[in-house]
Amino acid sequence: MKVFDLTRGKYPQLYYGNDIISQYEDQFKMTIHASYSFQRKFPKRGCLHDVEALIDTIPIFLVETSMTNEYVAVPGLQCSILVPEDQYYVPTEYSEFDIDEWVNTKESEKEDDPRERQPQSLSILDLLGVYIFTNDDDLIPRKIFVWMDKIMDYAKDHTKKGTKQIGSNAATLFDFVVFHEIGHALMDVELYGIHPSPHFSYSSDYVYRFIEEAYANGIALSIVYDNLKSQEQDFIKDFVLSQGAGYARGWDLRDYHLEIDQWLSIKVLFNYDIACLIIDCWKNNHQELVPECVQSVGHNDWLALKDRHDKWGIIELPSQKDIIGFKKYDSFWSFDENGLCMVRLDQQKGYLYGCVNEQGVEQIPVEYDHLYSFENGITIAKKDGRYGAIDLNNNTVIPFNLPYEDIRGFRNGRASVKDKNEKWGVIDTNGKLIVPCENNNIVL
Repeated sequence: MKVFDLTRGKYPQLYYGNDIISQYEDQFKMTIHASYSFQRKFPKRGCLHDVEALIDTIPIFLVETSMTNEYVAVPGLQCSILVPEDQYYVPTEYSEFDIDEWVNTKESEKEDDPRERQPQSLSILDLLGVYIFTNDDDLIPRKIFVWMDKIMDYAKDHTKKGTKQIGSNAATLFDFVVFHEIGHALMDVELYGIHPSPHFSYSSDYVYRFIEEAYANGIALSIVYDNLKSQEQDFIKDFVLSQGAGYARGWDLRDYHLEIDQWLSIKVLFNYDIACLIIDCWKNNHQELVPECVQSVGHNDWLALKDRHDKWGIIELPSQKDIIGFKKYDSFWSFDENGLCMVRLDQQKGYLYGCVNEQGVEQIPVEYDHLYSFENGITIAKKDGRYGAIDLNNNTVIPFNLPYEDIRGFRNGRASVKDKNEKWGVIDTNGKLIVPCENNNIVL
């Protein structure tokens, strides 16, 4: 990432050169990698972006508070850049925001959504850095600003007098702030050419801000923390825990930065149920559950979503309308060319499979021990421990009495079968054995 020092080298103890990424390269690449699974869920016209290359195009401007709201010449670019405000005005209740209170209020007082309350008073949040996205017409639509004097002042004010830690603490905080803002860039879904739900607002939705700031801190911690000396780790931990609502939660998420791909997915369809799911995972120390809450089902504008009771359903975007089996199934697959999607119910002694159609009806009842994909309207199925075959309307086309220990799905009208002697053969779509079970393995 290109760094432009608009302070003209005034803070050499904070910033050691133009390549800020190199000393954290491995950790940074791990975090970059987390966004690729998000792209696979939401590809833009089938095209996946090179995330690392996109992030690399975002310039970092090192500035001072005296430059706020002024145009400053950028060396080497032959242009000027407007330095934004270094403070953010927020409602007082945000600085004391309680996610549980919000959830309870959301449930009991639909008319009084605390996200929409008009603030009675404002408090000022000092910004040490900010990630900005404007529009495609801007010469530099995405950019990061870092206020060097504020970082230096914070280090001076929060380092024990008489120690020599001010310089290293300031440099540590600088690295942390930079990667916090890069974290926001990674969570900018429009960076990938994908747009979030029109109902969501960064400026008014406290729950969104609560979660995003926590993840940004978690990302920054996951990149820089392990590279620090013990005194610097203590300094950064104290800084994070002192930041207040949302930000401080990032300390608990430092080992879960790879889950940002799910937060990216969630931003596209942000709603109350998903917010509750995430916060429940945090409160119960089950962050590892968050990555399972959203998945593609291979149908335009449809997503499978898991609720707080670990049940899946399908919703439509951007309307967020419940489509199929909401809060019913334990797993979803993808819709095939027949308009069927395999679903699963978890039983105490195994699994049961079936298929739903695009009208939300169980076209294949969830009663099979196993199902394969349909080929030419039929598929191998297993029921009550025995194999047979069914068609798209759940009619039995091969009785469930085939004398085999295992059967694979049809390919080109053939299916491989294994007998009790662990030997493989081949049957046709009528269940007739056309290759004897004399082989150690068969690939169709």
